[in-house]
Amino acid sequence: MGKGELLWLTGYLGITPKKITSPSSFNERLKVQKAVFLLKRLGVNPFTEYSFSLYLHGPYSSELAKDYYNLSESSSTAVQLGSNNKKILNWFTEKDDAWLEVASSIISVKERYAGVDKETIYSVLTLSKPWVTPEMFETVMSELTTKGL
Repeated sequence: MGKGELLWLTGYLGITPKKITSPSSFNERLKVQKAVFLLKRLGVNPFTEYSFSLYLHGPYSSELAKDYYNLSESSSTAVQLGSNNKKILNWFTEKDDAWLEVASSIISVKERYAGVDKETIYSVLTLSKPWVTPEMFETVMSELTTKGL
């Protein structure tokens, strides 16, 4: 993927290349991982090129990590999101890290196991995230459903 688009996205999220590679910037990297995961889910190119697998903190792309660790202050390339995708991206990335982790994991499980019911999604989710309460799960699921995710 062209790094110009990734540089644009990190800038959009208010994250500089220097900040994303800082040892103390786990939260920023998590936000970028989840934003790209969402954009892939929404079909926004070129983010659809990244592959994700389930990981400790939800879907993770090692290819994406490699790309953001190699970002420089080169010129960014704007991505045309469209107004609806922009609204969804803004809504999604304004959430806290725990919410992002749970929401992206729910989406990932639903994609991987099409047609699975909510109880099974919750069971799979809590295997790696036992701290997710039924109430939190229901809240996040409801918000995702409302947004068509």
